[in-house]
Amino acid sequence: MNVPGPVRWWTPRQPGWLRNTVIAVIVGLAAGFGVLAVVAPLSPDPDAVAGGTPPASPSPSSYSLSFPMVSLSPSALRTPSRSRSASPSAESDTAGVAARYGVKESWSGGYSAEIVITAIRATADWTIVLTMPDGVNVSTAWEADYRQNGRTVTLSPKSWNRTLAAGTQIVAGFQARGSQQPLSCAINATPCA
Repeated sequence: MNVPGPVRWWTPRQPGWLRNTVIAVIVGLAAGFGVLAVVAPLSPDPDAVAGGTPPASPSPSSYSLSFPMVSLSPSALRTPSRSRSASPSAESDTAGVAARYGVKESWSGGYSAEIVITAIRATADWTIVLTMPDGVNVSTAWEADYRQNGRTVTLSPKSWNRTLAAGTQIVAGFQARGSQQPLSCAINATPCA
């Protein structure tokens, strides 16, 4: 006698569908919080408004949020440290933002460099201007759009990192053909460290 099995009210899924769905949700949330962190940083003060004045001296337990693009924590309010910094000089905050230039990697005929941008105060825009030696050309950039006119390279923000809340950091960079480093670097007319 042939007895049919139970009636299924759901359709069987392919193997791994749950894992893929969970990963997609986590990545989506992380991306959403990353954008939120750039636009409105977490604040221990529930009455604080996005873009308002951050607390004067946050305690280490008051808030913390980190993503590859953005780091928001009390330690982010301090001078960033990079192991491959070009020169260990103090950063200026006259423009509301500070930048630290450093070579990330180098090889025969080229190099890649990073510029750590720190918002000292909330800022609505930033621009980095580099003066390159003759024969050095930028071939690509990340976290910024670039334009090279002769020896002058201008790095402009992407739409998602144009406005920076106080204490946020982003790492922009570029790859160049040629072995010589920039002759000068400035963010919003303030020299890079």
